[in-house]
Amino acid sequence: MNSIIIYLLWYNQYLLKQISILLLFIAKYIPLKQWAFDDSHSPEYQKFKVDKLPKIFIAEQIDYQLLLAYYKHKYGKVVKPINRKSDDTIPETIRCPRCGAPHQYLYKNNGSRGQYLCKVCNEHFNELNIYNRPLSLRCPYCGNILVAKKDRKHFRIHKCTNSRCSYYQKNLSKLPKDLKHANKHKYKLHYLYREFTIDFFKMDLHELPKSAINFSFKKFNSHIMGLCLTYHVNLKLSTRQTSHALEEIHGIKISHTMVANYAMTAAAVIKPFTDTFDYKPSNILSADETYIKVKGIKHYVWIIMDACKKSILGYQVSDNRAVGPCIIAMRMALEKFKTFPGKALKFVADGYSAYPLEASNASFKKAGILM
Repeated sequence: MNSIIIYLLWYNQYLLKQISILLLFIAKYIPLKQWAFDDSHSPEYQKFKVDKLPKIFIAEQIDYQLLLAYYKHKYGKVVKPINRKSDDTIPETIRCPRCGAPHQYLYKNNGSRGQYLCKVCNEHFNELNIYNRPLSLRCPYCGNILVAKKDRKHFRIHKCTNSRCSYYQKNLSKLPKDLKHANKHKYKLHYLYREFTIDFFKMDLHELPKSAINFSFKKFNSHIMGLCLTYHVNLKLSTRQTSHALEEIHGIKISHTMVANYAMTAAAVIKPFTDTFDYKPSNILSADETYIKVKGIKHYVWIIMDACKKSILGYQVSDNRAVGPCIIAMRMALEKFKTFPGKALKFVADGYSAYPLEASNASFKKAGILM
């Protein structure tokens, strides 16, 4: 017995020595600069990251007459109207959108390009000025106003187009030195924000599908429906095979469409029970998506599962890999918590950007999910 313990101790010391030799080899022959482009530090993985929330700018308007009185009181000088040239006229209808100063106090800031400068409040503006909007989104790094670039099915993409933005410059410096200028569009360089255009928290998760029917049987009865479900669900026969089996075995003539309607109706009845069941989930959730082909058409299946109890808390089937089905599946999973664990909740997912995008949503941020 003592010899076995001595041998294990000796073998343990031998393994520790081998580990130290490997660490010295790695530190000597593998440069640290190579690690800078591994995994999340590489510019290839930048497209999978979700940027932090933008700054919301609310335009505050002031009165130019109060500003003129303030300048006279503090500096003892009167702000005089502009003594402009005859060929540099500004229409009388144009006023400063911030302070309301008339055209006598406005400059043509960039000639004929349409930008003006107010002499009273020093505001640059044009026809698309921010004071004509209720609020504006600004880049959290440079403060530049975000520009709406693309409209997707469930959200709108806003982009910071400032080439001097620190976020853009930092990502630009990570690109390979030998990269051609024409290939820069393959990398995510600018700050992006996705504004959701639909409120997923007001959607009904338990509504019946359109193809479901009721149980007021006219031609058949509940026993025939049970036979349909037995062949179709338990024996995994198709609707046409189920229809053929019922005719050959039981002498019941029923169409495959009616079999599909029975299956859909039964699923719709069972669905609220499975969705509202008290699963008592743990604080570790895992998510993944895959695709299946139905009649040659690709569909995606989203599953949110309790990593400890292996119970499915949220699911969704869609014909696309967009953000919307992912949000609904996550919402179904979060509904299972009677007392939300807050920051103790851990969410495990792959690198698909839809998952961190949902976690960055204000509602999920407030919940405190850890990704």
